Amino acid sequence: MAKKSTKDELAGILADSLNKKFKNSSYRTAFFLDGTGDSPSEIKGWVKTGSSMLDLAVSNRPNGGFPVGRIIEITGLEASGKSLLAAHALANTQEQGGLGVYIDTENAVSRDFLEAIGVDLSKMLYVPLETIEDIFEAVEGIISKVREGSNDRLVTIVVDSIMGASTKTEMASEFDKDGYATQKAIILSKAMRKITNMIGR
Repeated sequence: MAKKSTKDELAGILADSLNKKFKNSSYRTAFFLDGTGDSPSEIKGWVKTGSSMLDLAVSNRPNGGFPVGRIIEITGLEASGKSLLAAHALANTQEQGGLGVYIDTENAVSRDFLEAIGVDLSKMLYVPLETIEDIFEAVEGIISKVREGSNDRLVTIVVDSIMGASTKTEMASEFDKDGYATQKAIILSKAMRKITNMIGR
């Protein structure tokens, strides 16, 4: 016997109406989160952080970690372990058959450090970049290229660090000029929205 639908009738009508209204969108607009269909908010997998306790804390599950399909920001004081967590994410991505990408804005990454964590450097793409604009152009290009080949391929992109990057305008200015923080924030906000929409599809 087929399971009787328990969806709210009005909610179903509204979902159909919204999806028809935005039918030219590249993805559906209205969802039910009951597992009967794909949703951009559904977490498709986990990448371990290197700490079982932290995996549990950030995902509320024993075998969790960083959620796949999400932008994760790691903040903390200098030498507090931010790069360590990022390196573990890359290594554990590779263990799952995925691709690790390291975008370095400070030219400070250590090969010995990454290898000690377990990162296979022959299978990790290293991309040194300086500006916010170039970083997000590269990230967008990577996501688009991966989607052309396999939408199911796990890819972890580490940017170390986003706050250490400058804007193109700031790089071209003189050292005594200031006031670029607002411009940087605007670019970051716009880029984050765009990337979030890309990886959520």
